[in-house]
Amino acid sequence: MRDRVRIEGIVAVLPSFFDEGGEVDERAMTYFAEFLISRGIQGILVLGSNGECPYIREEDRKKIVEMVVETCAGRVPVVVGINERGLDDALEMTIHAEKAGADAALVALHRFYPLSEREVLDFYRELATSTKIPLLYYNFPSHTGIELSPEAIASMAAEGWITGAKETIFDMEEIGRLAQLTDEGFCTLTGTTLNLTEAMAVGACGAICPIPNIIPETSVDLFRALRAEEWKKASELQDEVRTLAPLLASPSPHAMIKEALRLLGHPVKTVVKKPLPSIDEGMSTKVKETLQRSGLM
Repeated sequence: MRDRVRIEGIVAVLPSFFDEGGEVDERAMTYFAEFLISRGIQGILVLGSNGECPYIREEDRKKIVEMVVETCAGRVPVVVGINERGLDDALEMTIHAEKAGADAALVALHRFYPLSEREVLDFYRELATSTKIPLLYYNFPSHTGIELSPEAIASMAAEGWITGAKETIFDMEEIGRLAQLTDEGFCTLTGTTLNLTEAMAVGACGAICPIPNIIPETSVDLFRALRAEEWKKASELQDEVRTLAPLLASPSPHAMIKEALRLLGHPVKTVVKKPLPSIDEGMSTKVKETLQRSGLM
């Protein structure tokens, strides 16, 4: 039986920071991991979809994992995003995350050729039986092209292949169904704090999202208020979180999140990996106006 690690609460999707030459900005990475921990964040995801994972070369992805795990030093769980098309590459990155000391891996399988449900499940089975690190299933059908039913995801949990799932969908019934089908050791997490209230009402145990980078304390307070059934406080906090929704919109949430952090005084740059759109005047104005409306500037 795999070791069970319950990843719950508010997990921030750590941006991958780069210098002007496109190299990993180690100072910014370690600084910001420390900042999140100091503000009470309950977990950190590196190399998530908002961490530009598909466009970062392998050696840099491994470097990012190592430096963030070392910086966190067991104070909060570190989850590593695994976003590979094939089993060989996914297995290599998962083993690296395991050896580096990460607490879990969030695994997304991206479709290029058509895949049946059996083939998708076989991918996760082989990954699980070849490693010891706890795996979370990343349900992001709009981007991966793969749709598994709650029943299929729950079957992987029953086999011990996965210990949780990130549900980046807006179907609360589907999220609730997965929570109902799995045992109490399994954690169903929503992919955004924007719907945290609704998701926790149907059984979710937290969120993995980039917005907590900007408002870590507010995000954690919202989670705790919902857990404590302090509905009035939770409603007010949820409204605060939703004022930042424009930062996750197109054309480049990656650049806009970094611009927001820069405007809030963090020593980070807005450089993103090509072909992602770089920050432009229109996006910068949108970020500034969003922060002003939210009362953060």
